[in-house]
Amino acid sequence: MSLLDHPHDHPMWLAIGDPLLDERRLAALEATGLLGGTPSPVLDRIARLATRLLQVPVSLASLVSGTHQSFAGLAGLTGWAGETRQTPLSHSFCQHVVRHAAPFVVEDASRHPLVADNPARFELHVSAYAGVPLRLSTGELLGAFCAIDAEPRTWSDDDIALLEELASMATAEIELRVTATALHQARRQCLYQMRHDALTGLRNRHGFLEAARDLLTEARRDKVPCLLVELELAHLREVNVRHGFLAGDALLVEATTLLEAAIRPGDLVARTGSAEFALLVRHATEADIPFLDARLAAAIDVHNASPTRDMPLVLHRGYAGWTWDAPRSVSALLQAADTALHHALKAA
Repeated sequence: MSLLDHPHDHPMWLAIGDPLLDERRLAALEATGLLGGTPSPVLDRIARLATRLLQVPVSLASLVSGTHQSFAGLAGLTGWAGETRQTPLSHSFCQHVVRHAAPFVVEDASRHPLVADNPARFELHVSAYAGVPLRLSTGELLGAFCAIDAEPRTWSDDDIALLEELASMATAEIELRVTATALHQARRQCLYQMRHDALTGLRNRHGFLEAARDLLTEARRDKVPCLLVELELAHLREVNVRHGFLAGDALLVEATTLLEAAIRPGDLVARTGSAEFALLVRHATEADIPFLDARLAAAIDVHNASPTRDMPLVLHRGYAGWTWDAPRSVSALLQAADTALHHALKAA
């Protein structure tokens, strides 16, 4: 079905709601990453091919949002619209392809009731237009692939068939781009989950080891001393048994909030075990242990002083120093801090 130069055509979308504002369609548009005038070299090439095959000055792969049309593929369009690769809907012929979900064909825009007053006629020199849907395999109609002439023109069935073939090529490129983006995001999410604790959002042991190696490499290069603090949250098992795992989870989140507030930019904090945390502090030596220990103790005391608390938060601590002139591995540093923590627990 085509929307041709019939003076009695009327926009049925007025009665059923504007298809341009369909939420599923808008989400599919956003997922392309091509809104706002972002170019696609492949779509530009397809548009250039259309101008040569159809002998027209302008061809566009237009993605139509609720307010604008963005030209992900463009050939021949100059001036402000070509430079920005987009126009408001006031200048859009392609919106009618989306609203009618069918090809929109105009032989002489000055005589067509839907576009006779469209500013694109005068500002962008649009006289003849033929556009076909850019539709994803999942059904969402993104916009139109179109050919534009500055003079009135009769479009043949072969012209429309050619545009539909080129639109299929353009849609395949868009879907490939969407798939590649989704795979990239999924990979990033997978890597994040591998390195981070789901409950607290902190780095897990694997993520901490990886980040700590990088930090110590930089510290050795910059000749910066570091201090590792291993912490154990007391009574977590008892809390889980007596009050349930939700209470234990809440206690872990409280400890996380406290530790994140205690560190400085550039330091590392991680949940390295069920009830264990680790801090790697830059620009600190073993001589700074009393100061850092007092600061952590004060933060814990302030936290526990809340009148609404019915269970104190207790974090046992063990320290190990690292220097650039006598470096040791992250594993060895963790082992030293773990030994110090166990000595502190015995002394408590």
